[in-house]
Amino acid sequence: MNIRLNKKSAVPTVGCALLLSFALSACGSDSSVTQAEKETPVSSTVATSTAVSAAEAAAPADSQTKTEAEAAAKTDTRTVEYLGRSYTVPVEPQKIIFLNAFESMEDAVVLGVQPYASSAIGDEDDPFPGFYSPLGDTAIPLFGSGSDSMEYLLSLSPDLIIATDMEEDAVIEQLGLIAPTIQVSHFGTDWEANLNLLAELTGKQAEAKQAIERYEEGKKRLNASLADYEGQDILAIRVRGGEMMVYPEDVFLNDVLYGELALPVPALIKRTSEQQPIGLEGLYAENPDYIFLQYDLYENNESNETLRKLQESNVWKGLKAVQNGQVFINAIDPLVSGGTAYGKQEILSAVEDKLGTP
Repeated sequence: MNIRLNKKSAVPTVGCALLLSFALSACGSDSSVTQAEKETPVSSTVATSTAVSAAEAAAPADSQTKTEAEAAAKTDTRTVEYLGRSYTVPVEPQKIIFLNAFESMEDAVVLGVQPYASSAIGDEDDPFPGFYSPLGDTAIPLFGSGSDSMEYLLSLSPDLIIATDMEEDAVIEQLGLIAPTIQVSHFGTDWEANLNLLAELTGKQAEAKQAIERYEEGKKRLNASLADYEGQDILAIRVRGGEMMVYPEDVFLNDVLYGELALPVPALIKRTSEQQPIGLEGLYAENPDYIFLQYDLYENNESNETLRKLQESNVWKGLKAVQNGQVFINAIDPLVSGGTAYGKQEILSAVEDKLGTP
């Protein structure tokens, strides 16, 4: 089986063709499914980590106590509720794999949960964003591609797999044969449910409560200073694969800007139902008052060339936001997901810093 996951995405997707051809012989499963490319033009893959030794993937042979504890963790189960569904999970999962679930990885940063393994976002030398650093460097990075993807995940012997809700049903079915699997929502409106889910799974309820309270207090304070932005168009744009992208009002930074902070929703965003490209001429037709521009090298062929050409364009220079010095490039780390406790707090801080009172 060749699992192909989106390697560099702050809004996690399964962005490439997905071929299911691996037979889980121990479980008697054999399937072959092809997934058409979804909402992103950026093509990259995440599947297995060939850099991890067999010793890392296997339980230590010289620790009988640890082996018994891990076996008990897999055997003892409980039921958790998440977005209207019930899931049977280990009582105390120790080996949690985050498979393309970048929202949950950000929740792990907030809660101080150490992942066992996670889809990588960088390369072998630097597999994870800098803001993951509080988690340390012990997580096994999953990247590259290969026909033994499912075999590799099976060899890791996880207690629990947290995946994205954008994964194909056929993949989730096979992952479920390896370990209990929960698909986490990528929609920003579900951020509290996502955070509380991971908190419940890992015994971090107190930390989740503190994070939610901190955000709500900051939002309440900032809302009062943003009331005068009525009639102003504030637009968030992400450059991916050399193209400017806009998103629906509940995805990317938009959920905080328009949903949480109640800033006016631009007409363009009201017409947008999924990630879609916008050219310079289209942007000029909208002519927003403020622009939050997110640009990451990994999503743009490791080059600033697209950004340079954009800024040198006469059309770009003619935008109101540009002329008034109201374009904010990477005010938030471009790899941060908007719809998480961590992302929301980062966006809140950036808005307070860049907008303030008009």
